[in-house]
Amino acid sequence: MNEAARLVLAGHVTCDEVGGATRLGGPASYCGLAAVRLGVPAAIVTVAPPEQPLLRPLREAGLRLQVVPDGVMTTFGLHQTGGQRTLFLKARARSLTVEDVPAELRGAPVAFVGPVAAECERAFLAGLAARFVGVGLQGWLRTAEADGRVVPALASEALDPPPVGAAVLSEHDHPDAEAIARRFAACGAVVAITRGSRGATVLWRDSRVDVPAAPASEVDSTGAGDVFGLVFTLRLAGGATPAAAAEAAAVAAARVVEGPGIGTL
Repeated sequence: MNEAARLVLAGHVTCDEVGGATRLGGPASYCGLAAVRLGVPAAIVTVAPPEQPLLRPLREAGLRLQVVPDGVMTTFGLHQTGGQRTLFLKARARSLTVEDVPAELRGAPVAFVGPVAAECERAFLAGLAARFVGVGLQGWLRTAEADGRVVPALASEALDPPPVGAAVLSEHDHPDAEAIARRFAACGAVVAITRGSRGATVLWRDSRVDVPAAPASEVDSTGAGDVFGLVFTLRLAGGATPAAAAEAAAVAAARVVEGPGIGTL
């Protein structure tokens, strides 16, 4: 990529094991590929084995990929039994630090931070100099038990929100999703709670609005919330109203669910 990045995406790219196959996952991956489709010059800062073959689609897309070397790639296993979905954390790369972000990227106009396993902490956000920062909250709202099973939990960042411009979470991320959203809104963020086919609820200051979902023929919802968060962040950073930002994000998310994995981005 020759053009300077206007968007920095941070968080672990992941190896997702689904139905006996592996595929690329993680908010940074979905958001990076969405940024390419939107024509936004973007860079991803992540931690993984640099030669991991799953990273190929990101390189081929023309993204700037800043891969901090580690011996493992964060890996999730998805098990479905009797219609019930269980997620297991099978491996976790090390956390990101602000020193992992090249100096010329720390001041990119917009940053979207999407932790999957609490790998981006408060100090990491504090070290970014972006004009507008959006955060996908999922990775701060869960933890892995001894057997790797992922269960709801609150990281310190979810209990005492850092200052960010936008925050996005799903109503399924944590039983206290509404209270978490209100906490971030009270600290100045514009917050979206996504609700799948029922749209999203947007909170900011003392205001609240419900935004309908865009029509879609759902095949696989993986990554839809991540792309919603990216578009929501970009539109807010560009001066859109919270409702208009959420409406644009809903249209983007609807396209993601219409195919498996990264296929329809």
